Amino acid sequence: MQPGIVGLRRAITESWENDLRAVRQDRYDVDKGKEAWSFIQRFYTMVSDLRSPIQRAWGPGGMVHVADSTEIGGPGPRVSLTRVKLRNHGELVAVEASTHSDGEARPNPGLGLDREIEVAGVTPLTYVQELYGTLASFLQIALNVDLELARPRWIYEQAATDHFLTHARWPSIAELYQHVTRELAVEDSFEKVIEMFVPGTTENGSTEIRLDLDQLHRCRGTDPDLSNFVQALRLAVVADQADGRVTSHEVQQELNLDSAAMMKLGRLLQAEHDVWREGDAADDYSEWAFAPSFNIHFFRRISSIDDYLAIETSLNPVHTEGNGAVVNGDASIGTENSSALPDGIVTFLMTDVVESTPLWLRSRSQMYVAMKRHDQLLASAIGANGGVVLKERGEGDSFFAVFLRATDALAAAVDAQRALQAEQWPDDVPIRVRMAILTGEADADDGDYRAPAVNRCAKLRRRAVGQQILVSETTYSIVADIMREDLSLVSVGPRRLEGHERPEQIYVLQHPEVVLEATVPED
Repeated sequence: MQPGIVGLRRAITESWENDLRAVRQDRYDVDKGKEAWSFIQRFYTMVSDLRSPIQRAWGPGGMVHVADSTEIGGPGPRVSLTRVKLRNHGELVAVEASTHSDGEARPNPGLGLDREIEVAGVTPLTYVQELYGTLASFLQIALNVDLELARPRWIYEQAATDHFLTHARWPSIAELYQHVTRELAVEDSFEKVIEMFVPGTTENGSTEIRLDLDQLHRCRGTDPDLSNFVQALRLAVVADQADGRVTSHEVQQELNLDSAAMMKLGRLLQAEHDVWREGDAADDYSEWAFAPSFNIHFFRRISSIDDYLAIETSLNPVHTEGNGAVVNGDASIGTENSSALPDGIVTFLMTDVVESTPLWLRSRSQMYVAMKRHDQLLASAIGANGGVVLKERGEGDSFFAVFLRATDALAAAVDAQRALQAEQWPDDVPIRVRMAILTGEADADDGDYRAPAVNRCAKLRRRAVGQQILVSETTYSIVADIMREDLSLVSVGPRRLEGHERPEQIYVLQHPEVVLEATVPED
């Protein structure tokens, strides 16, 4: 989950949890007699209060407008094309979604948001759940993100996180359920929560609820401990270089952490098999030591938990959740998932290693290692920017990815070039990659795209050279006014693509901190 989305999710869950606490304490007022009016006002107020995290979730490039309300519109161009309007129908609230096109709003029931919500005569808990459920569903569609709030599991994950942060250990299901039901209004039975975390079991609730780092990352209050994890990871990389071990005593001295922080850190490190190898720990993790995993070198340049999660996902397409449930990597950002591929106007990114055949002939063993690292860097950059990898080395040593937003494709390409150039490649296999970005109309079919836009993107890539990102005129027309300030598109004039008579205006993507080739040979 990307940082901006994490921030928005945390802001929503904090407000939602406060209202569930108010319901549990019989303090929540539904404004009896004017429930519909109150529901609408609360909805728009929440959108207004969430304006900053909504903007960060969207990313740079224009002020996001998501609600048709003059009070919260704010300045700037409308970026998100999806809007919502709530109407007072007495005992009901009508939700109407629309899509803005050519400067005007058109009703769009196809978004699946239109419905009528009964708000009079319902319990405060139902009222609150409908309010936040409507908010989360709409923001997911308007911003094209997955907040993972469709199920009540988030309540228990946050409670498990709070217990871990306070007690430096994970709670049992029984402890978790008792805490939640004493603090918050919920509808879930004890048996349902057991099934939620340990499906198919007949146990009585003694199982620990352990969250993985990705789940912790999207919960509130975890940033200090995740920062400790990243710093400890750097120490593990150093220890690996010296063929040494990582000990809690040395880490505590180096990071100046208290005993509770060290216990939490030990539990987090021990759960990561790409970090911890041949280790041992006290029962309460007050002391621990381990040998760095053989994969620890992949994390030598990480600077945040987001970097770690992106690389870890690329290393482990199938992983297990904290309580042993197997999760298919296809459901993760950055991996192919035909059911999640966007249709309509999409943006393609195609890459290729320049002169890869001679490199394979020169040193097959070194090239094999280099290409594994190349694949990880590209998959990480694409996934971190919301893209989906469709084909790896579909033609030679190439990548093919799709993005819903053209601005994300530009960001992924620059991030990938930056990572590739920072890598220390063997002298015999200098890896230089050419890239092309093109926006066009295409529909997903059986996990792939077959459309003229795909062919044009491949032909645009052939015009590129190593350490270059070429961008089509269709993409330029979309991103020119909304792309990040540190990016620029420079026109090189019209060029013909192979097999096409009409010349196309071509642009080169530039970044002040990344070496990118700026010239394209004449026809």
